[in-house]
Amino acid sequence: MAQCLAAAAKLNWIDAVMTVYNFRLMQDAKMQASVKACHKAGIGLIAIKTLAAGIIARWLRQDVKVESEQDKKLIAHFTKKGFTVEQAKIKVALQDKSFGSVCVGMGNVTVLNSNVAAVLDKNTLSQADIEVFKEYAAATCSGYCAGCADICNAALADVPYVSDIMRYLMYYNSYGDRDRARELFAQIPANVRSKLLSTDYGAAEARCPQGMPIRELVTEAVSKLA
Repeated sequence: MAQCLAAAAKLNWIDAVMTVYNFRLMQDAKMQASVKACHKAGIGLIAIKTLAAGIIARWLRQDVKVESEQDKKLIAHFTKKGFTVEQAKIKVALQDKSFGSVCVGMGNVTVLNSNVAAVLDKNTLSQADIEVFKEYAAATCSGYCAGCADICNAALADVPYVSDIMRYLMYYNSYGDRDRARELFAQIPANVRSKLLSTDYGAAEARCPQGMPIRELVTEAVSKLA
């Protein structure tokens, strides 16, 4: 994404770009530089995936419980501020003036009302709040796929679908969209799916900037989506 945005900023025919942007990607220096370059070039930016998966599941599905201490700490911090974590994630993205809007999935009216309230609320997040997000991003990065498929694909020539599988697993676990996750997983070529459990993911794990346990997650995906 950072490379695409940097290239877009040098062109004179792009009016707007919709890109993934959230409290996690804010920590990426290359992404920040590319975003600023687009803004300086007059390109309108729209952020998607601003909730960065994670505990979005808690918001949309009451049967999913918050388990990690990092999640509990994050929730407690923003609850004291009068926000849900999801509202805070929207607010921190919109506080970056390079972005004109955010596009957030809204599965029901409760979520819609909460999103609108977050945008209409005039209180801004403090630097301390932003630091809390930074700490949380660092502590939980191994559970978030940044979508940099070129890195894992280069290490896995026979199974170049890892980032797709991570996304489908996120649909299943975080969004609760299990049928969609299974349908998309089934579209991976059969000869690739047959190799998923026998592939050595060591090289990809070593290169992953998020430090994700790729083999463990692929195994989970196969058990849930196949």
